[in-house]
Amino acid sequence: MTQRIADVGGGMAMVVTDLHGAWDVYRRLRDQFLTLAAKGTVDHLILCGDLIHSEGNEESDSSLDAILDVMSLQAELGSERVVMLLGNHELPHIYGLTLAKGAIEYTPRFESMLTRLDQRYKTPFRRKDVVQFLSTLPFFARTKAGVLFTHAGAHSDVASVKHVERLNSINHTDLIKMADGELKKFDIASLQRGYSHFTGISYEEQAKRYLAVSGADDPRYNDLLRVLFLSGQNTDFDLMWNTLFSQNELEGGEAAYLKTVKNFLQYFSEQGSVEQRVLVSGHIGVKDGYAEVGKQQLRMASYTHAFPKRAARYLLMDCEAPIKQASDLMPSLRFVFEGDQAVSMPPMKSA
Repeated sequence: MTQRIADVGGGMAMVVTDLHGAWDVYRRLRDQFLTLAAKGTVDHLILCGDLIHSEGNEESDSSLDAILDVMSLQAELGSERVVMLLGNHELPHIYGLTLAKGAIEYTPRFESMLTRLDQRYKTPFRRKDVVQFLSTLPFFARTKAGVLFTHAGAHSDVASVKHVERLNSINHTDLIKMADGELKKFDIASLQRGYSHFTGISYEEQAKRYLAVSGADDPRYNDLLRVLFLSGQNTDFDLMWNTLFSQNELEGGEAAYLKTVKNFLQYFSEQGSVEQRVLVSGHIGVKDGYAEVGKQQLRMASYTHAFPKRAARYLLMDCEAPIKQASDLMPSLRFVFEGDQAVSMPPMKSA
């Protein structure tokens, strides 16, 4: 059974987050890891989610290229050395859900990329391989140093060690089967009409746009209806969704959030065999590429969420040397664009 908490072994880890389809930045960091790994000075690459979904134009969005490259790296080096965590931008593609922020719709472009992947004559990977890869991703990476990595941060829904255990054992296939089983109990045509009425757009048009299907004969055609039987019906799905999509300290205020972080780390400590004292995440924009959130959390940005972009950081840390508070990690932060002059927006590779 897939475990959603990955225990990282000893050695040095290079930690990166939120690249959002920026190929040149991804390649820069990947090559840095491979160079250091060849020298024997770095053992692990940890990607803390949201590798996909650029907000730029389609030509500059290399989300699929980056995912396929990570899949190849894992095949070559192993998932113990190349660890990718699930982010909120990867999650919707497992379930056939849509994701948008304001006028920006994230999921249609990547779904179209996956459809085109199936149309390529020569490629070692297909859509099903990518979705399967995303389905296997852990949510957390735990270290002997007492540092816990995740994409978004802590969430108050994780209110006991039992919630940690539930997150650790989440099976996407089971959740999808459960939702699809409920869906089959209803008249599909009626649900499609209701969906169209609620959104103001025909179901067929939305299925083709958001799922990149050719028509009603595609087996994924009704996947958009799945959302009706996921949220609010299955507490495990809601727990996962809230944990990965949380706005953390921006939602309930920093004081309440600091207590949430403390409890969050305590529950993960109780679930495992090593005390977890510091949480590291990305997900939210930070000035100068990093920020301490109290004494127990480091929030970092390796590109997209760094302001300015030239301040983007990655972490290079010993996975066994004890870390007691977030400030202990400050000397381990490195500039992504160290050595470059006046770097702000590197040119992007065409998808």
